[in-house]
Amino acid sequence: METPLERIKATIDGYKRLLAIIEQHADSEGVCKLSKMKISLQYGISYTGTLKKLGCLEKHNLIIKTEGGFKRTGKDVLEDTPFSLLLKLLLLVIEKPEIYSSFKQQAEILNVSFDDVRSAWGFYGYFFGTKYPSVQEANE
Repeated sequence: METPLERIKATIDGYKRLLAIIEQHADSEGVCKLSKMKISLQYGISYTGTLKKLGCLEKHNLIIKTEGGFKRTGKDVLEDTPFSLLLKLLLLVIEKPEIYSSFKQQAEILNVSFDDVRSAWGFYGYFFGTKYPSVQEANE
């Protein structure tokens, strides 16, 4: 069975691999003109799964959709996605357990979007198999 750390590594590596596919197939203007289906075949997961991952990369501005395909922006998976926010959120709810249930307050304190907080907690649930840690777990 996969451990949470293995799942985290696999998820981050998967996004990096998808970015590498886009970069490897970019033309002289940096645009990858592979169809989404061809990207999916190269990536090795379902078409639907690939679309979700491309959507996440686009949402966090790691890629932009152009008229002819996708283009890398140069942003980094770890630095420019909710992955980097997760540790900050855990530390915040340890320090301020009263805001544990408020994504809005967490977003305001960390000066990030509500959607990024929600995405980070979503990744937490995927990695650790729970919605988010209990108040007691956060304070242990």
